[in-house]
Amino acid sequence: MKIRSPRYHRETPQRYRLEAAKTKSGDVYFPPRVYYPGGQTAEPFKMSDTGTVLTFTVIHTPPPEYSDLAPYALGIVELDGGGRITTQIVDVDPAEVKIGMRVKVEFRKIRTEGSEGLLCYGYKVVPE
Repeated sequence: MKIRSPRYHRETPQRYRLEAAKTKSGDVYFPPRVYYPGGQTAEPFKMSDTGTVLTFTVIHTPPPEYSDLAPYALGIVELDGGGRITTQIVDVDPAEVKIGMRVKVEFRKIRTEGSEGLLCYGYKVVPE
């Protein structure tokens, strides 16, 4: 397995603080971009830590680094105030996850990467 720590650390503001960008038209971009549609400019925006499950799937055959978690729910969550994230839905049986379920974002360990054991942290959601 390749160590991807430089990429992981470049994404720290998004993974640790849910930092996004909001354009003057009100569109939220997560993660922030260098360029925005129509040449718009954007300001830093802190996304909410609560939201609603828009859609989800249950992963039964995961990649090797997540094999100890199977089965698990992976969903797209629309956060209150704008922005969407794709994330794991935890602390609930995957069979009980429902579209429209209210969730809260929590900071958690995502995985241990590589033979060196780099701990990767980020966000997951739990039922409210």
